[in-house]
Amino acid sequence: MFIGIDIGTTATKAILINETQKLLATATSTYEVSSLAPGLAEQNPSQWIGAVTQALHKLAALAPKPYGAVTRIGFSGQMHSLVALDAKLDTIRPAILWNDTRGHEECRHIATSIPEIEQLTGAVAMPSFTAAKLLWLRNHEPEHFLQLKHILLPKDYIRFWLCGELATDHSDAAGTQLYDQENRKWSTKIQDLVGCDPAVFPAIHESRSSIGTLRKNVAAELGLSPSVVVCAGGGDTPVGSIGLGCVVPGDSIVSLGTSAHLSIVTHGYQPTTGNCLHNFAHATPHQWFRMGAMLNGASCLAWAASLVGVQDISVLLTQVEARFKGPSRIMFLPYLSGERTPHNNTALRGALLGLDTATDKHDIAQAILEGVAFSLADARDALQLNLKETVPHFIGGGSRSKLWSVIVASVLNMKLALLDDGDYGPSLGAARLAMLGQGGVDSATVLSKPKINSVVEPNTDLADAYAAKHKKYRNAFSAVEEFAT
Repeated sequence: MFIGIDIGTTATKAILINETQKLLATATSTYEVSSLAPGLAEQNPSQWIGAVTQALHKLAALAPKPYGAVTRIGFSGQMHSLVALDAKLDTIRPAILWNDTRGHEECRHIATSIPEIEQLTGAVAMPSFTAAKLLWLRNHEPEHFLQLKHILLPKDYIRFWLCGELATDHSDAAGTQLYDQENRKWSTKIQDLVGCDPAVFPAIHESRSSIGTLRKNVAAELGLSPSVVVCAGGGDTPVGSIGLGCVVPGDSIVSLGTSAHLSIVTHGYQPTTGNCLHNFAHATPHQWFRMGAMLNGASCLAWAASLVGVQDISVLLTQVEARFKGPSRIMFLPYLSGERTPHNNTALRGALLGLDTATDKHDIAQAILEGVAFSLADARDALQLNLKETVPHFIGGGSRSKLWSVIVASVLNMKLALLDDGDYGPSLGAARLAMLGQGGVDSATVLSKPKINSVVEPNTDLADAYAAKHKKYRNAFSAVEEFAT
């Protein structure tokens, strides 16, 4: 029996599967993000420990016998977030999360000091990454920086709590901007720039590697055997890809959740320049992936729903679909939280254009569906995907809307594969890594793709109309860009 744990930004998900990957039990435990000021996002790592404990107790209650027979645990977790530990291995301060943008000035320093930063680390300097957060800590909280003896990523901190070992994996290290992608090791050049002793950085392992076994007191608290092995695991994006069986070069994913991304698996490191893509090591050996990462996805629709007093977004989507006749006369630029690909500008803000007295909540909602789809099209163009050869898996909450799926397929002008169940991608990928680490299994069988429920075809007439509107969308970008400066 195997457990997969995903340490997300707002919730921890855990699943229990058997040797045939049959889902035996699932559990979710939520927590809050602390934001003391705009651009700040923090969490106390003790929240993750509490959530993991609660989730595993739920698994035990739902499937007591299989739970007691668990042999290995795998991990997935939010990437980039900084967990700082002192010499006693206690946390120095709350974790600075991936969506915290306080390090934008530090990014300028990194880019100026290391002009080849994109080639070296797979991405331009961004405040999302751990390097900028670490440099911010040195510049703004020197008393904390002096105490710093170890850094970990969120899922690594949970594994440390479980087994007492300080470690990470290549895929999570790859997202720190402290990692030499091509040579698959920590970059001494960036370590020197942020002013950290190399001993601060944990050893890097393959994601399926065994790191240790449960500490006796933790095992007793969780109702598991101390012999349970904990694996290295990986970052949520690459591990989610493993959960979907996207491990062969050319496999791709369009994800439309709270944020959004479009990614493709590559064989060999293929850095790009000038398009704000992420080119990171995968959670499978000797593979990488390229990704366009957007900060604004379905969260834009949730924001609009709250403004107009809509509590059930599914009802709003049904109403929009019922009166849909083609592209909206309104334009929405979805930069409510700034943007990564392809702009790398945390100061960008959203806009609604073309409003009049007849505009209602349904017009605004449709414009938001289209605006988010246009941002995915920008990522498609940055990735230079071959539209004839690529049929991405379409996942995330947005994929459950028939209308949004058709709009995204038509804007991207590509087919999209809808899956039976993609909700547990990262936690399933974590459990799969635990299975692979045990050995004696066929990798191709373990990493099989889920059943495709249906394929969404682009609507030819809509594709042409949206191609014309996408040009207007790009022209409108200059207005929000000027407003952000």
